[in-house]
Parts: sequence; C-alpha cells; structure tokens
Amino acid sequence: MHRDIVQRLNVTEHGRGRTPLLMIHGFGCDQTVWSRLVPLLERDYRLILFDLAGFGAADPAAHDPGRHGTPAGHVEDVVALCDALGLEGALMVGHSIGGTIGLMASIARPQAFRKLCLICSSARYLDDPPDYLGGYTPEQLDGLLALMEQNYLDWAGTLSRVALGDALTPSRQHDLQQRFLAVAPEVLRPLARSIFLGDTRHLLERVTVPSTVVQTAFDVIVPLSAAQYLQRHLPESELEVLECAGHYPQLTDPERLARALRTHLTISSAS
Repeated sequence: MHRDIVQRLNVTEHGRGRTPLLMIHGFGCDQTVWSRLVPLLERDYRLILFDLAGFGAADPAAHDPGRHGTPAGHVEDVVALCDALGLEGALMVGHSIGGTIGLMASIARPQAFRKLCLICSSARYLDDPPDYLGGYTPEQLDGLLALMEQNYLDWAGTLSRVALGDALTPSRQHDLQQRFLAVAPEVLRPLARSIFLGDTRHLLERVTVPSTVVQTAFDVIVPLSAAQYLQRHLPESELEVLECAGHYPQLTDPERLARALRTHLTISSAS
C-alpha cells in the first residue's frame, strides 16, 4: 500500500486539539455521517476523518471488489493509513462495522492506539443459541439480504427505517436512505453479506488496547445483549449505555453521544 492512501481515502482533518482521533464510519455511509458530531469534538481533538474504499469521495480506483468485499480488506487500508499518518497512541471512534474494523486494525497495530470507542458495534449479528443473542435468526438475515439483491431501493428504505427505530422522523429516514443509495450496489451487497453473516468473536481476546463500548438503549440492529457480550469479552473494556434510540446516535442525538465520548476519551488522554 502506497503513501497515497491519504488521498485515495479522502482524508480530512478538523479541530484544534493535539490528540489525534481517528473516526471510522459504518456500513452504507461516509465521513459526512460525523458532520453533527465534529463541531462538538473539534475543540479538544485533532479529528481525522476518511471514506472507506467504495464509499463517499474515496478514489473509485481505491476499491478492489475482491479485497473490499469483506471487512478484512478495509482493515488493511486502516492499518496502511495509520502507518502513513504516523499514528501512535491515537484515539479511535468507530461506528457499527467501523468500530469492528478499528478493533481489528488495533490487533495489527496496537501501538497506533491508546483507546477504542465502539459505537453500536457487534461481533456477530446472527443468534448462536443458547449462549449468544446477536439479534437475528438466519431466516431474518436471509430475507434482508434477498431484498437487497431483488430491490435495492426498497432495501434502503426498509433498513433506514429499522435502523432509526424510535428515533425515526421523515427527514432522518430520507437522509439515511439517501446515504445508502449513494453507494453502488456492487460495493454494498458483498460487504453486507460478509458483515451480517460474519463472526469476529474469536478476535476479541486478541485486542490489547482498552476500549469503551457505547450503545444506545434501543437499537434494533445491535441489541443490548450483543453490546454486553462485546464488553465482557474485550480485555480492559467498559460499557456506556445511552438513553436514546436508534443505530445512528451521531445523526439523531449527537450532543448525548459527544458527552459520552468526551468523558471516556478524556480519561484516556489524561492517563
């Protein structure tokens, strides 16, 4: 991976702080999903935002259909980006699969990070009874993935409504649906299958960087049981439950999310 990874992933920096904070967006979005959160954090941190390959304003040539059809390909990019930026002892905030990607990158480059904050992230979406509740049966995920194949527009509308849950408003639903539709189906479909049918539980014990799992109290995509599992199996981890709804608190309740992040990131920065 060349040093031009910074340009290829459309890296932008914001803020007046000295402590670097790498922000990794989730599935179906891009770095603009952080736009309501950035003004609340930029006083205290050097915010580093970027678009995963295939998303947002990332260079189209950066996307490799084979490599980026699984989270592992994006992990390679994040590791290369950390190397290119010379990150050491940085903070990381990742949303949903972005949190998982950051977590996996920390295994490869533990020295790059001092603290991970995982927002509405999951190690596995499929239930694995009797000991694990990820939130979905195989039949439910098969139906969701089949809809994605058959009618991309309906899938985007359905998932955006489900993801927002009790935080749903017409304007929020339209915004999130348009974000999904802005990503080419050939980019999202294989990645969605890999994410929703994947399992990263075996990787959790390999994480050495302290972490905070930040979870909304009412999230249909990632139930509280999955967040609790993540926290229990990550070394040096804690759980912060936000009293709000939906899978996208950075869009629906950025002030509450910012307070939680500042609390946990400030503790880390001071340590």
